[in-house]
Amino acid sequence: MTKQTTDSMKAAATDAFAKSQEFATKSLSSSEKMFDSVIEYNAAIFKGTEIVGKKAYDNYVSNVAASFEGLKALNKANDVAEFYKAATSNMVSASERLSEQSKNIAELSGKVLKETSEAARLAYTKNISVS
Repeated sequence: MTKQTTDSMKAAATDAFAKSQEFATKSLSSSEKMFDSVIEYNAAIFKGTEIVGKKAYDNYVSNVAASFEGLKALNKANDVAEFYKAATSNMVSASERLSEQSKNIAELSGKVLKETSEAARLAYTKNISVS
C-alpha cells in the first residue's frame, strides 16, 4: 500500500469513528429524553391514581360511619313503625350518598384522565421533537 492509500484509509476510519460517536451521542440524548418523558407520564398516572384512590377511601370511611349511625337509629326504634321509618330513612340516605359519591368519582376520574392524557401528549410531543 502506498502512503496515500494508508492515509486515505486512516482518514475514512477516523471519519467513520467520528460519525459513529455523533450518532451514539444523539441516540443517547434522545433515549434520555424519552425516559424522562416516560417517568413524567408515570408520575402523572400515579398521582391520578392516588387522587381517585383517596377519594374512594374517603367515601368508604364515610359510608362505614353512616352505616353505624343507621344501625344506631334502628336500634333506638321502640316499635315496628319507628324501625320501618328509620330503615327507610337509612335506605334513602344511602342511595343519595351513593349517587353523589358516584357522580363525584366520575367527575374526578374524568379530570384525572384529562390530566394524564395531557401528560401523555406532552411526553409524545417531546419525543417527536427529539427524533
